Amino acid sequence: MAHSIFVREIVEGCRKPPQLLAYDIGSQHEARSLVQGIATSYKEHGEHFNSGLCWFKLDGKTYELYCWDH
Repeated sequence: MAHSIFVREIVEGCRKPPQLLAYDIGSQHEARSLVQGIATSYKEHGEHFNSGLCWFKLDGKTYELYCWDH
């Protein structure tokens, strides 16, 4: 099963439509590791407990990162 990574901006508590960041990742473990690695590369970042959903802040904006199985 292939996996993809999506990113979306959070504006005033509302989530904008997601944008594809990467696709055709071989395993869920690899996709989650990439999501966590990308998020932690930013000074302000975190992870929603046990969901695989990470967030980061860039230029005053908040973004979510997550992987999706397809």
